[in-house]
Amino acid sequence: MNQADHVSTLLKAIGVKNVHILSHDYGDSIAQELLARQNEGVSLFQIESACLLNGGMFKETNFPRPIQKLLGDSPAIGRLISKISNRYLFSFGLSQVFGAKTQPTEEDMYDFWCSYCIRQGYLNSADLLQYIKERSTYNLRWRYALAQSQVPVHVIYGPSDPVNPRPFIDFYREMVPNGSIDVLEESIGHYPQWEDSNTVSQLYIKFINSVLK
Repeated sequence: MNQADHVSTLLKAIGVKNVHILSHDYGDSIAQELLARQNEGVSLFQIESACLLNGGMFKETNFPRPIQKLLGDSPAIGRLISKISNRYLFSFGLSQVFGAKTQPTEEDMYDFWCSYCIRQGYLNSADLLQYIKERSTYNLRWRYALAQSQVPVHVIYGPSDPVNPRPFIDFYREMVPNGSIDVLEESIGHYPQWEDSNTVSQLYIKFINSVLK
């Protein structure tokens, strides 16, 4: 909820009145809350379309990794774990959500770790992962945000994702009958924008062009 507030405040401050949303993971929950506000007529800006990549859109098909649960269930314990985290534990956990054939190299993982550590950002993991609890609290609200959207909703999905496995596909189609979805090759995991960036770019451009016609 707080992140959706921040996005709304920022867009208002810089005078943006119309947006197309492209989101992933945590960003999907933020996109759903923003769509919910638009459905209610209280949005500060107009969403023209929403394209979501792999993320916990539905509680029923979302299975956070054990370390995510541990970090998110208790902020105090989570902060302690964050303090003793290191590059190797980070790499081990992150590699599990990539496809078997699209694993980052050791150099890639080092870059991810360095990004994670900028301004000691890793210390905020426990606080940020409170969004997992919010997904349960606002499950129906965020589900209906997609189902009742008056603007085009599209998903680009990597099926080799232990966090959001294949049952997501049928559940999404049932819950969001007016939405559309592109399912990538079987080898693509939780980070399609990194694992198959060319295809994701092409599919997003195709979706946007269909919206702008």
